[in-house]
Formats: sequence, structure tokens, C-alpha cells
Amino acid sequence: MIQPKLAEPKVAPRNRLPKHGRRRRHNLLLKQYGSCVRIVGALAAVLAPVMIYVMLTSNLTGLNYALTAAETQRTQMQQEVQRLDDRIAHLESRERLAQVAAKLGMRDPVRYEVVTLTPTSSDKAHGGLAFLGWLRR
Repeated sequence: MIQPKLAEPKVAPRNRLPKHGRRRRHNLLLKQYGSCVRIVGALAAVLAPVMIYVMLTSNLTGLNYALTAAETQRTQMQQEVQRLDDRIAHLESRERLAQVAAKLGMRDPVRYEVVTLTPTSSDKAHGGLAFLGWLRR
């Protein structure tokens, strides 16, 4: 058999207040916390630009440190390049090269000779430019 469903008693929710009760509670909260909300809002309005200013200033300080480090590194590199250029000039100097040649037993030539080479038969057979030789095959 089917049992009849029992009617449940209607219970008003605890958080629900009548409209006039909600309005009264809202007014009461505004009276209690309204001044705190205004003070916090005023502090936020004052502190937000101050915090933004501090953030931008710290960012600028960091960029200045980075710029100083880059300039220092550039100066050091310029000094290193100058030192290396001086070393190259010293190593390529004629006096130093003459000393090294003397240590190796080299001397200035006493006589000069010019040698001419006659073309061989294999050179005459190919003729033309070397890189175009594959066209004649």
C-alpha cells in the first residue's frame, strides 16, 4: 500500500528577515561600520599613489644599478681591447720579428733569383679554367 506523505511543518530560514528587518539591520551596520569603511577607503586612496611611487622609485634604482654595472663592464672591456691592441702591435713590430728571425738562424737573402715555369703537356691539354674542366668530359 501507498503511504500518504506527511506534511512537513514550514520553518522560516534563520537568516531571512522581513524587509523592514533587513533595512533596519543594514542601517545599523552602516552606523557601526560606516566610519571604518570611510577611513579605510581614505587610507587606500592616499596609500595607493604612495605605494606606486615607491614601486617606481625602486624600479628606477634597480635600473640605475644595472646601468652603472654595464658602464663599468664597458670600461673594462675597452681597457682590455686597448691592452690587446698594444700587444698585437708589439708582436708585429719589425724589431721583434728581426730578433725572432735571428734566433731561428734566418738571414737576409744575398742574391735574388727569378724562376719561370714552363707549362707541361697536361696543362696544355686541358686549357681554360680549372673549374670548368668538367664540361669537356
